[in-house]
Amino acid sequence: MVDPSPESVELARFSLWRSKLDCAFGWFEDAERTIESLLSPQAQNQPETLPFMIFIEPHLPRMEGLELLHLLRSHPSTQALPVVMFATSYDETDAARSRAAGASDYIVKPVDAREFMQVVSDTVARWLPVGSKKAD
Repeated sequence: MVDPSPESVELARFSLWRSKLDCAFGWFEDAERTIESLLSPQAQNQPETLPFMIFIEPHLPRMEGLELLHLLRSHPSTQALPVVMFATSYDETDAARSRAAGASDYIVKPVDAREFMQVVSDTVARWLPVGSKKAD
């Protein structure tokens, strides 16, 4: 997840834990750290450490989420990863630009905590590779 909001991150992390999806959770508060972690030469040599999905807040400090999406789509190791733009509010132009740039989805973060957690869980479950769910 790439999002400067600690509250959003904790709700997402909790929703994944609560839904018992078999996944690890990583967080970057800005695009620069994301690029450093996912697109550095060291990361390129360790493809097993890449995430299977990325949530991006479109409005990041110093670099917009759309620019980060362009960079992710331009690298062979990340070009096919599901990337969901997870916006604070709906912006028709931003949604259209995100989809045109290769976003897998564009969804709005609900204000209600329970609804927020449900949206995260549903989205991850939708994009989770087959056979990756934990048994109860």
